Amino acid sequence: MKRDFDPRLLVRWLGPKGASAGLEHSREFTIQRLQEVAEALNLEVKRNATKTELIDIIITDASRRIDKPVAALFQMGKDELVAYFEDRDVESSELLELLKQLDVSPRRKDSRKSLIEFAARELSETGRFMRIAGNTPHGEQTESSQQKVQPGSTPEPSAK
Repeated sequence: MKRDFDPRLLVRWLGPKGASAGLEHSREFTIQRLQEVAEALNLEVKRNATKTELIDIIITDASRRIDKPVAALFQMGKDELVAYFEDRDVESSELLELLKQLDVSPRRKDSRKSLIEFAARELSETGRFMRIAGNTPHGEQTESSQQKVQPGSTPEPSAK
């Protein structure tokens, strides 16, 4: 008796690593059964693929969040694409793979600039909230708390 198997559901429940581990340790999912699953998903696999290779191929396919063909993506505007990618919670690696298929690679300068801007924005906003709350980041001491006070003396007021 063959039961239907939905690798996307398994990935949604367990995540890619959990799904891979479950299939790897499963006695029901033999190489033959995994080849049948791959065939049902129209995935190309080598005839002599190992169990691990088959699992990797199946889980990679099941983990894809972009479910539209490239032609459909080309019909969408920039804002529509951004909304689609965000709604589907598309991973960076999948976007990079899509761009690679199209022979487009993000310019390193642009990627670095975006990363720098993101890091600066996050640090700045977190710092602003911490200053408002009067907290110091991750156990660091502020300038005023670094003044050393000798036993029996009083700290000097800081000039502000």
